Amino acid sequence: MFRKLRELLLKHIQGNVVIYFIVILFFVVGISSGAFTVKALSDQHKGELISYMQNFFQVLNQSTFDAFSVLKQSLVNNLQTGILTWILGVTIIGIPLILLIIVIRGFIIGFTVGFLIEQMGIKGFLFCVFAILPQNLFIIPGIIIIAVIAVSFSVMLIKSKLNKNYQVDMVRQFVLYSTIVAAVFLVILLGSFIEAYITPIFMRFISQYM
Repeated sequence: MFRKLRELLLKHIQGNVVIYFIVILFFVVGISSGAFTVKALSDQHKGELISYMQNFFQVLNQSTFDAFSVLKQSLVNNLQTGILTWILGVTIIGIPLILLIIVIRGFIIGFTVGFLIEQMGIKGFLFCVFAILPQNLFIIPGIIIIAVIAVSFSVMLIKSKLNKNYQVDMVRQFVLYSTIVAAVFLVILLGSFIEAYITPIFMRFISQYM
């Protein structure tokens, strides 16, 4: 079973290698933009963010952590992104907006990581490794895969409109498209569980040394 899944995944990547390159490129652009934005912040804004982070670490160490609330919020945020991307995939004009979503997700990560490392050095790097990386090992690939599939489906729609000789069963393709997106959501769900129930353990430990 796992061998078949691996073969299907490799076939999918090979068939969409150009789209993967474009989506990942936009994600990297978002990360770079977020990191450079940190450099452009005024000292006042940096001071406000540092104060917010210090308060966050204090609350994290003193209060009881509501993992279920974190899980709900993570699911809402990530499912909104995934569902919006899925909807945009069935529109002809959805491709630019899908890429914009990818840029924004990259920007958020780039800004957060860039700020933590700039202000806290090795401590900030360790916090990123243990508090940001674990869940995003599942969430970000999931969102990228959904974006690639959505762009691919949108391209197929454009071809069918422009080329009358391009024959495809749209209903069957839509069902397949939606099924794959739903399966990828399970990967994102795993990332949300990690963010809610595993990452906080690391965050509490690391925050003691921040």
